[in-house]
Amino acid sequence: MTRLLHIDSSSSKDSVSRALATRFREVWDKEHGPDSVTCRDLVAEPVPHLDPDAVATLWSQPRTEAQQATAALQQRLVEEILAADALLISVPMYNWTIPSALKAWLDQSLILGRTLPYDPGSKPLGGRPATVLVACGGYYETGSPDASMDHCRPYLTTVLSQVLGYELEMITAWHTLAGAGQGSPEDTETAAESLRAAQEATAARAGAVAASGLVA
Repeated sequence: MTRLLHIDSSSSKDSVSRALATRFREVWDKEHGPDSVTCRDLVAEPVPHLDPDAVATLWSQPRTEAQQATAALQQRLVEEILAADALLISVPMYNWTIPSALKAWLDQSLILGRTLPYDPGSKPLGGRPATVLVACGGYYETGSPDASMDHCRPYLTTVLSQVLGYELEMITAWHTLAGAGQGSPEDTETAAESLRAAQEATAARAGAVAASGLVA
């Protein structure tokens, strides 16, 4: 069975990023069914941030009960990633970067020799499609006055595309705070247009990934 790993990271249940992920899933589930999806809601079930036990398991065999529990969690996370033919992440920009819940998941999932290659030329996840759905309260597109403030999308591009080798498509809804009534009428209209474009791009991406003939 072709499998999708779906990660949600917004602290708001009514978030734009979650809504876009729901749109993706509507298309995916029609093709493969909901049983083909492994879901992780990082807010409902947080992955612990790195602590001394977690760091110890990254470099040596677990010795204590706490380290063994951490190693078991890391193993589950790694197995979910390796078993997934496609990856879907919904992420809001919080204070110009990714939520700490998503960072914790990445920190516990990126394991040398498993998901992270020792040899940069050998990428276990290389070529698999990853779709990242981003919601930004402002506008930080390349070339805009505030582009340098975006520490969310460039970071995820580095990790998912450059390091892990995923075939990455990132879809962004801009001005979401204006869309929530915190902007001028012009900003609100721009937010609505951006959201419509993101919804259309998400559906198109979901259709392309779902129909791509991936083999588990």
